[in-house]
Amino acid sequence: MERIVETVDGRFDTRLTGTGEVTFILDHGMMSNHHQWGWLRGELLQLGRVFEYSRLGYGKSSRGKTKRFFSQQAAELGRVLDVLTIDGPFLFIGHSLGAYISLELGRRRPDETVGIVLLDPSHPEVDVELPDWYERMQEKWNRFLYVLSHIRPLAWLIPDNLGARMFKSLPKADRVPLWRQLSRTHHWRGTLDEWDTIAHNNQQILQLVPHVTPPVLVLSASDWAGGMPEKWLNKDLTKRINAAHERFADSLPDARFHLIANTNHYTIAGFSKEAAERIVQLIRTTFFE
Repeated sequence: MERIVETVDGRFDTRLTGTGEVTFILDHGMMSNHHQWGWLRGELLQLGRVFEYSRLGYGKSSRGKTKRFFSQQAAELGRVLDVLTIDGPFLFIGHSLGAYISLELGRRRPDETVGIVLLDPSHPEVDVELPDWYERMQEKWNRFLYVLSHIRPLAWLIPDNLGARMFKSLPKADRVPLWRQLSRTHHWRGTLDEWDTIAHNNQQILQLVPHVTPPVLVLSASDWAGGMPEKWLNKDLTKRINAAHERFADSLPDARFHLIANTNHYTIAGFSKEAAERIVQLIRTTFFE
């Protein structure tokens, strides 16, 4: 069921599907929205309910009223769950920047949390490994699209059928909705709001991790290139990022690390049926058997 939820923080675009005792809470990556989950959603529905939402600034959600610190975003998500009367047990799943929010809400609600899964998560040590040009290019591209979308909305420039082709690895039902949300004028303002808080969030996560008591799975993509073509970044960089993710797992009180073969930063989080099957099998054996 899709629903727009109004809270004191703003308007949230949400979707709750499935049945079962456990509810999977999915937090998307930066520059995305809740339609990214595709194949992973379908596999998770075998185990319980799935709750997806677009953070403030993304999709049909309104712009955030405050700085986009992950602690604030976790509080906002908590209030959405309360409005919808969605109770635990929860299993939080966060992709990229969404990993910070999943960790924080799992820390706040340990008695309701079965576990936390981090899919190719953001982390200060990951940022350190990236070439200087990488994040500068990503942010400049984001700013260019923000300006362009106000001069001429992307939806005017690129029709749905062409925009959806960029996401052909998703299930067909998710392709056009994902594109339509990315092409909204305010979407790129939301991403800039999150870019502005990256340094602060990276510092805060280091203070948070010692206090996360639920069990955590840290899953790292085998072919990492972020939003860039894999051929632009070398294999040695991927190994260093995988190692940074493993150290991230080691820094948590109760965590396991796994490398997910034949995945990149996006196929690990809903864009690949094969990856979704492997990840859900890991979730099943780690948290439910």
